[in-house]
Amino acid sequence: MKSKKKNKSKLSSIIILALAGAGVGFLIGKLGAEAASSLSKTAIITGVLFFVPLFFLAVAFHEAGHALAGVLVKFEFKMYVVGPFLWEKGETGWTFKWNKNVNTSGGMVLCLPVGNHNLKNRFSIYSAGGPLASFLLAGLTYLLATALTASDISYLLMVLALLSIALFVATIIPLHLGGFTSDGGRIWNLQAGGDKSIFELLLLKIIMSSMAGIRPSALDAEELEEAVRLSKKINAPFGVYLHSYFHQLTWDAGNVDAAEKHLQDYIDEIDSIPPGIQNAVWLDAAFFYAYAKRDLEKANSYWNQFKPAALIPKAQIFATEASLYALKNERESSLKKIDEAIIQIPNMIDRGIGIALSDKLASLRNQLI
Repeated sequence: MKSKKKNKSKLSSIIILALAGAGVGFLIGKLGAEAASSLSKTAIITGVLFFVPLFFLAVAFHEAGHALAGVLVKFEFKMYVVGPFLWEKGETGWTFKWNKNVNTSGGMVLCLPVGNHNLKNRFSIYSAGGPLASFLLAGLTYLLATALTASDISYLLMVLALLSIALFVATIIPLHLGGFTSDGGRIWNLQAGGDKSIFELLLLKIIMSSMAGIRPSALDAEELEEAVRLSKKINAPFGVYLHSYFHQLTWDAGNVDAAEKHLQDYIDEIDSIPPGIQNAVWLDAAFFYAYAKRDLEKANSYWNQFKPAALIPKAQIFATEASLYALKNERESSLKKIDEAIIQIPNMIDRGIGIALSDKLASLRNQLI
Protein backbone atom coordinates (compact mmCIF):
# COMPACT_ATOMS: atom_id res chain seq x y z
CA MET A 1 0.00 0.00 0.00
CA LYS A 2 2.83 2.41 0.90
CA SER A 3 4.55 1.68 -2.40
CA LYS A 4 1.36 2.49 -4.33
CA LYS A 5 1.02 5.81 -2.47
CA LYS A 6 4.62 6.72 -3.21
CA ASN A 7 4.23 5.84 -6.89
CA LYS A 8 1.02 7.86 -7.10
CA SER A 9 2.71 10.87 -5.46
CA LYS A 10 5.70 10.54 -7.80
CA LEU A 11 3.41 10.31 -10.86
CA SER A 12 1.51 13.41 -9.73
CA SER A 13 4.76 15.32 -9.32
CA ILE A 14 5.92 14.29 -12.79
CA ILE A 15 2.60 15.35 -14.35
CA ILE A 16 2.62 18.74 -12.59
CA LEU A 17 6.23 19.35 -13.55
CA ALA A 18 5.58 18.33 -17.15
CA LEU A 19 2.54 20.62 -17.44
CA ALA A 20 4.40 23.54 -15.86
CA GLY A 21 7.40 22.94 -18.10
CA ALA A 22 5.21 22.74 -21.17
CA GLY A 23 3.45 25.99 -20.25
CA VAL A 24 6.66 27.89 -19.59
CA GLY A 25 8.30 26.37 -22.67
CA PHE A 26 5.36 27.43 -24.84
CA LEU A 27 5.48 30.96 -23.44
CA ILE A 28 9.24 31.25 -23.95
CA GLY A 29 9.01 29.81 -27.44
CA LYS A 30 6.14 32.08 -28.44
CA LEU A 31 7.74 35.25 -27.11
CA GLY A 32 11.14 34.21 -28.45
CA ALA A 33 9.76 33.60 -31.94
CA GLU A 34 7.96 36.95 -31.95
CA ALA A 35 11.08 38.75 -30.74
CA ALA A 36 13.39 36.96 -33.16
CA SER A 37 11.26 37.93 -36.16
CA SER A 38 11.99 41.60 -35.56
CA LEU A 39 15.64 41.27 -34.58
CA SER A 40 18.78 41.59 -36.59
CA LYS A 41 21.21 38.69 -36.96
CA THR A 42 23.64 40.57 -34.72
CA ALA A 43 21.05 40.78 -31.96
CA ILE A 44 20.26 37.06 -32.21
CA ILE A 45 23.95 36.12 -32.08
CA THR A 46 24.38 38.41 -29.07
CA GLY A 47 21.47 36.65 -27.35
CA VAL A 48 23.01 33.25 -27.97
CA LEU A 49 26.41 34.36 -26.68
CA PHE A 50 24.93 35.93 -23.56
CA PHE A 51 22.45 33.14 -22.78
CA VAL A 52 24.71 31.29 -20.31
CA PRO A 53 25.80 34.46 -18.44
CA LEU A 54 22.16 35.55 -18.27
CA PHE A 55 21.16 32.13 -16.92
CA PHE A 56 23.76 32.36 -14.15
CA LEU A 57 22.63 35.93 -13.44
CA ALA A 58 19.07 34.65 -12.99
CA VAL A 59 20.33 31.87 -10.70
CA ALA A 60 22.50 34.32 -8.76
CA PHE A 61 19.49 36.56 -8.11
CA HIS A 62 17.38 33.56 -7.07
CA GLU A 63 20.01 32.36 -4.59
CA ALA A 64 20.56 35.89 -3.32
CA GLY A 65 16.85 35.94 -2.51
CA HIS A 66 17.31 32.88 -0.31
CA ALA A 67 20.34 34.46 1.35
CA LEU A 68 18.59 37.78 2.05
CA ALA A 69 15.53 35.99 3.43
CA GLY A 70 17.79 33.87 5.63
CA VAL A 71 19.55 36.92 7.04
CA LEU A 72 16.21 38.65 7.68
CA VAL A 73 14.97 35.71 9.77
CA LYS A 74 18.25 35.61 11.73
CA PHE A 75 19.85 32.61 10.00
CA GLU A 76 23.62 32.54 9.72
CA PHE A 77 24.65 33.00 6.09
CA LYS A 78 27.42 30.43 5.44
CA MET A 79 27.77 29.77 1.72
CA TYR A 80 26.82 31.21 -1.67
CA VAL A 81 27.41 29.26 -4.88
CA VAL A 82 26.63 30.22 -8.48
CA GLY A 83 28.09 28.15 -11.28
CA PRO A 84 31.88 27.98 -10.89
CA PHE A 85 31.94 30.65 -8.17
CA LEU A 86 31.79 29.85 -4.45
CA TRP A 87 31.95 32.14 -1.43
CA GLU A 88 32.19 30.58 2.02
CA LYS A 89 32.14 32.10 5.49
CA GLY A 90 34.80 30.73 7.83
CA GLU A 91 36.23 31.75 11.18
CA THR A 92 38.20 34.60 9.58
CA GLY A 93 35.40 35.88 7.34
CA TRP A 94 34.32 35.32 3.75
CA THR A 95 36.64 33.63 1.26
CA PHE A 96 36.29 32.97 -2.46
CA LYS A 97 36.93 29.55 -4.02
CA TRP A 98 36.36 28.00 -7.42
CA ASN A 99 33.43 25.61 -7.24
CA LYS A 100 34.55 22.24 -8.57
CA ASN A 101 31.46 20.30 -7.50
CA VAL A 102 29.11 19.63 -10.40
CA ASN A 103 26.25 18.94 -7.96
CA THR A 104 26.16 22.58 -6.83
CA SER A 105 27.06 24.20 -10.17
CA GLY A 106 23.45 25.27 -10.68
CA GLY A 107 23.54 27.37 -7.54
CA MET A 108 23.16 26.94 -3.79
CA VAL A 109 22.87 28.99 -0.61
CA LEU A 110 23.47 27.65 2.87
CA CYS A 111 22.03 29.49 5.86
CA LEU A 112 21.86 27.91 9.31
CA PRO A 113 19.14 28.67 11.86
CA VAL A 114 20.20 30.45 15.03
CA GLY A 115 17.91 29.45 17.90
CA ASN A 116 14.80 27.25 17.71
CA HIS A 117 12.08 29.89 18.01
CA ASN A 118 9.39 30.00 15.29
CA LEU A 119 11.47 27.76 12.99
CA LYS A 120 8.51 26.72 10.86
CA ASN A 121 7.82 30.24 9.64
CA ARG A 122 11.50 31.21 9.48
CA PHE A 123 12.32 28.23 7.26
CA SER A 124 9.25 29.01 5.13
CA ILE A 125 10.41 32.59 4.59
CA TYR A 126 13.92 31.35 3.80
CA SER A 127 12.53 28.91 1.22
CA ALA A 128 10.27 31.56 -0.32
CA GLY A 129 13.12 34.04 -0.74
CA GLY A 130 14.47 32.46 -3.93
CA PRO A 131 11.20 32.19 -5.90
CA LEU A 132 10.15 35.67 -4.77
CA ALA A 133 13.47 37.14 -5.96
CA SER A 134 13.06 35.41 -9.33
CA PHE A 135 9.52 36.76 -9.68
CA LEU A 136 10.65 40.30 -8.86
CA LEU A 137 13.57 40.12 -11.30
CA ALA A 138 11.27 38.81 -14.03
CA GLY A 139 8.86 41.70 -13.51
CA LEU A 140 11.58 44.35 -13.36
CA THR A 141 13.46 43.16 -16.45
CA TYR A 142 10.22 42.74 -18.41
CA LEU A 143 9.22 46.34 -17.65
CA LEU A 144 12.67 47.58 -18.63
CA ALA A 145 12.60 45.52 -21.82
CA THR A 146 9.26 46.98 -22.90
CA ALA A 147 10.48 50.49 -22.10
CA LEU A 148 13.59 50.01 -24.26
CA THR A 149 11.82 48.78 -27.35
CA ALA A 150 13.62 47.64 -30.50
CA SER A 151 17.11 47.40 -29.03
CA ASP A 152 19.61 44.65 -28.34
CA ILE A 153 19.53 45.50 -24.65
CA SER A 154 15.74 45.11 -24.51
CA TYR A 155 16.10 41.68 -26.13
CA LEU A 156 18.67 40.55 -23.52
CA LEU A 157 16.46 41.90 -20.73
CA MET A 158 13.55 39.92 -22.13
CA VAL A 159 15.66 36.74 -22.14
CA LEU A 160 16.58 37.39 -18.51
CA ALA A 161 12.91 37.95 -17.67
CA LEU A 162 11.93 34.64 -19.27
CA LEU A 163 14.70 32.75 -17.50
CA SER A 164 13.66 34.27 -14.18
CA ILE A 165 9.98 33.43 -14.61
CA ALA A 166 10.96 29.89 -15.57
CA LEU A 167 12.99 29.62 -12.34
CA PHE A 168 10.07 31.02 -10.37
CA VAL A 169 7.62 28.47 -11.78
CA ALA A 170 10.04 25.54 -11.44
CA THR A 171 10.75 26.29 -7.78
CA ILE A 172 7.42 27.57 -6.45
CA ILE A 173 5.32 24.57 -7.49
CA PRO A 174 5.13 22.10 -4.56
CA LEU A 175 7.02 19.07 -5.84
CA HIS A 176 8.91 16.11 -4.46
CA LEU A 177 10.72 14.26 -7.20
CA GLY A 178 13.77 12.02 -7.35
CA GLY A 179 14.73 12.57 -3.71
CA PHE A 180 14.52 16.37 -3.97
CA THR A 181 11.90 18.85 -2.78
CA SER A 182 11.19 22.19 -4.48
CA ASP A 183 11.07 25.45 -2.55
CA GLY A 184 7.30 25.41 -2.89
CA GLY A 185 7.18 21.82 -1.67
CA ARG A 186 9.25 22.76 1.35
CA ILE A 187 6.92 25.63 2.21
CA TRP A 188 3.88 23.38 1.71
CA ASN A 189 5.29 20.74 4.06
CA LEU A 190 6.31 23.27 6.70
CA GLN A 191 2.92 24.98 6.74
CA ALA A 192 0.93 21.73 6.65
CA GLY A 193 1.01 21.55 10.43
CA GLY A 194 1.08 18.45 12.62
CA ASP A 195 3.52 15.61 12.12
CA LYS A 196 4.34 16.60 8.54
CA SER A 197 5.53 20.02 9.61
CA ILE A 198 7.55 18.65 12.56
CA PHE A 199 9.20 16.05 10.31
CA GLU A 200 10.16 18.70 7.74
CA LEU A 201 11.74 20.87 10.45
CA LEU A 202 13.74 17.98 11.87
CA LEU A 203 14.86 16.96 8.40
CA LEU A 204 16.04 20.47 7.56
CA LYS A 205 17.95 20.78 10.83
CA ILE A 206 19.70 17.43 10.29
CA ILE A 207 20.65 18.08 6.65
CA MET A 208 21.78 21.66 7.15
CA SER A 209 23.76 20.84 10.29
CA SER A 210 25.66 18.12 8.45
CA MET A 211 26.23 20.31 5.41
CA ALA A 212 27.58 23.06 7.66
CA GLY A 213 30.30 20.81 9.04
CA ILE A 214 28.83 19.14 12.11
CA ARG A 215 30.30 15.65 12.03
CA PRO A 216 27.91 12.67 12.17
CA SER A 217 28.61 11.70 15.80
CA ALA A 218 27.75 15.27 16.90
CA LEU A 219 24.28 15.23 15.30
CA ASP A 220 21.32 15.07 17.68
CA ALA A 221 20.46 11.35 17.87
CA GLU A 222 17.13 12.04 19.61
CA GLU A 223 16.03 14.36 16.80
CA LEU A 224 17.10 11.77 14.27
CA GLU A 225 15.11 9.06 16.07
CA GLU A 226 12.05 11.30 16.17
CA ALA A 227 12.45 12.02 12.45
CA VAL A 228 12.58 8.29 11.72
CA ARG A 229 9.44 7.69 13.80
CA LEU A 230 7.53 10.47 12.07
CA SER A 231 8.71 9.43 8.60
CA LYS A 232 7.11 6.02 9.14
CA LYS A 233 3.94 7.55 10.53
CA ILE A 234 3.39 9.94 7.61
CA ASN A 235 5.06 7.73 4.96
CA ALA A 236 7.53 10.49 4.08
CA PRO A 237 9.43 9.84 0.81
CA PHE A 238 12.65 11.21 2.31
CA GLY A 239 12.46 8.88 5.32
CA VAL A 240 14.62 6.24 3.67
CA TYR A 241 17.63 8.57 3.67
CA LEU A 242 17.56 8.81 7.47
CA HIS A 243 19.09 5.32 7.54
CA SER A 244 22.18 6.86 5.97
CA TYR A 245 22.47 9.56 8.65
CA PHE A 246 22.07 6.96 11.41
CA HIS A 247 24.66 4.75 9.71
CA GLN A 248 27.16 7.60 9.60
CA LEU A 249 26.35 8.75 13.15
CA THR A 250 26.85 5.34 14.78
CA TRP A 251 29.96 4.55 12.73
CA ASP A 252 31.55 7.90 13.55
CA ALA A 253 30.72 7.26 17.22
CA GLY A 254 32.58 3.94 17.05
CA ASN A 255 29.58 1.59 17.15
CA VAL A 256 30.35 -0.53 14.09
CA ASP A 257 27.63 -3.14 14.77
CA ALA A 258 24.90 -0.49 14.95
CA ALA A 259 26.32 1.17 11.84
CA GLU A 260 26.07 -2.14 9.98
CA LYS A 261 22.44 -2.58 11.05
CA HIS A 262 21.47 0.89 9.82
CA LEU A 263 23.34 0.26 6.57
CA GLN A 264 21.44 -2.98 6.01
CA ASP A 265 18.14 -1.19 6.71
CA TYR A 266 19.18 1.35 4.07
CA ILE A 267 19.94 -1.42 1.57
CA ASP A 268 16.66 -3.21 2.35
CA GLU A 269 14.72 -0.11 1.23
CA ILE A 270 16.86 0.69 -1.81
CA ASP A 271 13.96 0.09 -4.22
CA SER A 272 12.29 3.26 -2.89
CA ILE A 273 15.34 5.35 -3.89
CA PRO A 274 15.72 6.81 -7.42
CA PRO A 275 18.14 4.69 -9.54
CA GLY A 276 20.77 7.42 -9.80
CA ILE A 277 20.93 7.84 -6.02
CA GLN A 278 21.03 4.09 -5.39
CA ASN A 279 24.68 4.22 -6.38
CA ALA A 280 25.39 6.18 -3.20
CA VAL A 281 24.02 3.27 -1.16
CA TRP A 282 26.23 0.72 -2.93
CA LEU A 283 29.24 2.97 -2.43
CA ASP A 284 28.51 3.43 1.29
CA ALA A 285 28.25 -0.34 1.65
CA ALA A 286 31.45 -1.02 -0.28
CA PHE A 287 33.40 1.51 1.79
CA PHE A 288 31.99 0.27 5.11
CA TYR A 289 32.76 -3.40 4.46
CA ALA A 290 36.20 -2.60 3.07
CA TYR A 291 37.24 -0.13 5.77
CA ALA A 292 35.32 -1.05 8.94
CA LYS A 293 34.64 -4.77 8.52
CA ARG A 294 37.67 -5.65 6.36
CA ASP A 295 35.46 -8.04 4.41
CA LEU A 296 36.86 -8.06 0.87
CA GLU A 297 34.19 -10.38 -0.53
CA LYS A 298 31.25 -8.25 0.63
CA ALA A 299 33.04 -5.01 -0.23
CA ASN A 300 33.71 -6.23 -3.78
CA SER A 301 30.12 -7.41 -4.11
CA TYR A 302 28.76 -3.93 -3.35
CA TRP A 303 31.54 -2.19 -5.29
CA ASN A 304 30.61 -4.14 -8.41
CA GLN A 305 27.03 -2.83 -8.15
CA PHE A 306 28.23 0.77 -7.88
CA LYS A 307 28.32 3.00 -10.96
CA PRO A 308 29.83 6.51 -10.82
CA ALA A 309 27.23 9.28 -11.08
CA ALA A 310 27.20 13.08 -10.95
CA LEU A 311 25.75 13.14 -7.43
CA ILE A 312 28.48 10.93 -5.96
CA PRO A 313 31.42 12.81 -4.34
CA LYS A 314 34.76 11.75 -5.84
CA ALA A 315 36.31 11.78 -2.37
CA GLN A 316 34.12 8.88 -1.29
CA ILE A 317 34.89 6.92 -4.47
CA PHE A 318 38.64 7.34 -4.00
CA ALA A 319 38.37 6.49 -0.29
CA THR A 320 36.58 3.25 -1.15
CA GLU A 321 39.22 2.37 -3.73
CA ALA A 322 41.94 3.11 -1.18
CA SER A 323 40.30 0.76 1.32
CA LEU A 324 39.95 -2.00 -1.27
CA TYR A 325 43.60 -1.67 -2.28
CA ALA A 326 44.61 -1.80 1.39
CA LEU A 327 42.71 -5.07 1.84
CA LYS A 328 44.56 -6.49 -1.15
CA ASN A 329 47.89 -5.36 0.35
CA GLU A 330 48.49 -3.01 -2.58
CA ARG A 331 50.08 -0.35 -0.41
CA GLU A 332 51.26 2.18 -3.01
CA SER A 333 47.95 2.14 -4.87
CA SER A 334 46.09 2.64 -1.60
CA LEU A 335 48.26 5.59 -0.57
CA LYS A 336 47.77 7.20 -3.98
CA LYS A 337 43.99 6.93 -3.67
CA ILE A 338 44.11 8.34 -0.14
CA ASP A 339 45.90 11.43 -1.50
CA GLU A 340 43.33 11.79 -4.29
CA ALA A 341 40.46 11.46 -1.81
CA ILE A 342 41.92 14.09 0.54
CA ILE A 343 42.22 16.56 -2.34
CA GLN A 344 38.53 16.07 -3.15
CA ILE A 345 37.12 16.34 0.39
CA PRO A 346 36.81 20.18 0.28
CA ASN A 347 34.51 19.74 -2.75
CA MET A 348 32.00 17.64 -0.82
CA ILE A 349 28.62 19.29 -0.22
CA ASP A 350 28.23 17.50 3.11
CA ARG A 351 31.06 18.97 5.18
CA GLY A 352 30.20 16.89 8.25
CA ILE A 353 30.62 13.61 6.37
CA GLY A 354 33.81 15.07 4.90
CA ILE A 355 35.29 15.66 8.36
CA ALA A 356 34.59 12.07 9.40
CA LEU A 357 35.98 10.78 6.10
CA SER A 358 39.16 12.79 6.56
CA ASP A 359 39.75 11.13 9.94
CA LYS A 360 39.20 7.68 8.46
CA LEU A 361 41.68 8.34 5.68
CA ALA A 362 44.27 9.62 8.14
CA SER A 363 43.86 6.42 10.17
CA LEU A 364 44.16 4.27 7.05
CA ARG A 365 47.33 6.09 6.02
CA ASN A 366 48.87 5.49 9.45
CA GLN A 367 48.14 1.78 9.11
CA LEU A 368 49.91 1.66 5.77
CA ILE A 369 53.01 3.68 6.63
